[in-house]
Amino acid sequence: MGRREFVLAGWLIAGLLVGGVSLRAGDHAASAAQEPDHQRWVVKQKIIGLLELPDDRLLAELGKWPRFQEMNLEQKGRFLERIARMRVERVRAADREAERLGLTLSEDQRAAFRRQYWQRREEMARQLWKETEGERKSLREQLEKELKAQFASKESRGGSEAAVGTRRE
Repeated sequence: MGRREFVLAGWLIAGLLVGGVSLRAGDHAASAAQEPDHQRWVVKQKIIGLLELPDDRLLAELGKWPRFQEMNLEQKGRFLERIARMRVERVRAADREAERLGLTLSEDQRAAFRRQYWQRREEMARQLWKETEGERKSLREQLEKELKAQFASKESRGGSEAAVGTRRE
């Protein structure tokens, strides 16, 4: 996905998750032990699945989501507009890729290319996600350790920024 698509996906996800309500009927809130990156990944995959659904199935699926059910008509309309914009951007991105590759496609081929392009992009993203899981976990643990060390020491010294800058050990 390009930067613009990620921004759109971010807005869509933010719209979904306001209030911390689960996405699907039967989903439970993620445990505190579950990594934030994993939670975002799961949400992203659910959103991507929605983009591929025809309108009637999209509405049926959204009808199962507690957060969507709680929205008023105006909120639902804005949410559906965001989905429509994301769909358009996905089509444009796939078409740009076909053009970049120098492909001249019939309408049937273009539809098949779009599906294949996004399916393979998602497969690549899944594979990279799995391959980097250990490294991401290690980096996240390192960050947490450094932040705890930095800010726990400030608390014990009264949180004074000046003391941190002048203290010599």
